[in-house]
Amino acid sequence: MNPDISNIETSDWIAGGGALLLFISLFLPWVRVSVSGGGIGVTGTSGASFAWISMISVLAVLGIFVATLLNVDLPFPSGLVYLGAGALSVLFTLLVILIRPIGTGGFSVSGISKIPWYGAFIGLVAGAGVLVGGFMKWQAER
Repeated sequence: MNPDISNIETSDWIAGGGALLLFISLFLPWVRVSVSGGGIGVTGTSGASFAWISMISVLAVLGIFVATLLNVDLPFPSGLVYLGAGALSVLFTLLVILIRPIGTGGFSVSGISKIPWYGAFIGLVAGAGVLVGGFMKWQAER
């Protein structure tokens, strides 16, 4: 079981790179909260709320990537793992971008705004990379 880089296809590189970028994005701010009133403004950021799901996706993709590198025969199509991990990442990142910033605990407070921040958009691009790599791999395996 010697590592052979020639086993790695373009789709594996795309999915692996997307997973690595997704992992990095988990440590960036995903939501920006601003509080203002009476001439005083406070700004803070928050990380990914679905980080554990994204982390499982990253681990699955990197595990398949290493298995491909080591030329391990898998009992299932690796493209489907990439595809599923990418789809979950994109879905939950979109939920963070579209739903999380709308309310503050179910009610609206004057002077408080929550907006998606750059970590969420980097996570979305990374998840899309894993999704595209998975689709390419799945098409090649069919």
